Amino acid sequence: MIPVQFERVWTAANWERLLVGDLFNKGVMGGLLLTLVLGLASIVVATLLGAGIGVMRSSPRRALSLPSAVYVQAFRSVPLLILIFWAYFFPPVLGMQVSKFTSVLIALTLFTAAYIGEIVHGGIRSVASGHIEAARALGMSPLETQLRIVLPQAFFNMLPALTGRYVVSVKNTSLAFLIGLADLTEIGKQIGARLMTAPIEVYVTLLMIYFVVNRGLSLLMRLLEDRSRFNRIFLRI
Repeated sequence: MIPVQFERVWTAANWERLLVGDLFNKGVMGGLLLTLVLGLASIVVATLLGAGIGVMRSSPRRALSLPSAVYVQAFRSVPLLILIFWAYFFPPVLGMQVSKFTSVLIALTLFTAAYIGEIVHGGIRSVASGHIEAARALGMSPLETQLRIVLPQAFFNMLPALTGRYVVSVKNTSLAFLIGLADLTEIGKQIGARLMTAPIEVYVTLLMIYFVVNRGLSLLMRLLEDRSRFNRIFLRI
């Protein structure tokens, strides 16, 4: 019974909509492809922004550490859903037109950057102070110490936490359907609403796709972690 239902639900046309949206028919990206692009873009931008915030948080200068601490506490205290609504509904009040994709990307990036900033801050603090003192004794500048001594070691310590944060970011893209963005969840919801009689088949498929995507991301980060561990051991030898 279940295979028959799956065959009825997942026709070639429905699979196409679920995976790429209306990309081939109307040139509008959607479905899994949109989810992957949104997730990857938010991860890249949030990592860059979060790295800067983390370095600022670790600075002994309050002019740098205080604003970054306020940013982290502010965005970690607000639900992502509220940020998405603000990013979508507030710009038109100011006379600005922002697409649904851009709204979700902004909200997701700002939200994720706050957590990555704290991860980077913790990674920097995990580096032994003796290494920093040795770098200063060798005449390295503060910037050179950060780039050559602190950050490479901190990066290795941050990888497990970053893996978890990246997976959460991809899962958080599913909130985009609440403003009508045609991501994987929204397309699945539309297919399920049109069929009316096959919610289990639709949402089991969505569950499996999200699992495969996030499991793949976890394995990729694990490979990076293993390679970093190998390089670290090799350099010590």
